[in-house]
Amino acid sequence: MTPSFSPITSHANTPETIDLEFAVENALAIAEDIDGPDVFVTADGPKIVLSGWLATKEEIDRAGKIAATICGIARVDNQIVRG
Repeated sequence: MTPSFSPITSHANTPETIDLEFAVENALAIAEDIDGPDVFVTADGPKIVLSGWLATKEEIDRAGKIAATICGIARVDNQIVRG
């Protein structure tokens, strides 16, 4: 997965946000029950925004749960849609 960065926020491209984005992307990539090349991860401080699309509601819910397990994440804004 390609990281997605938000240049508007004050937290963009800091080592902490890049690390969180990478950790979430990695966790989603190794999850066998998610086919997510079209999922994009953006960190805004301790908040993660997931966007893009997945095939099923179960995959969308699972992606949000996986992101929430990453240490340092306070909130997950799951904007993934079925597609």
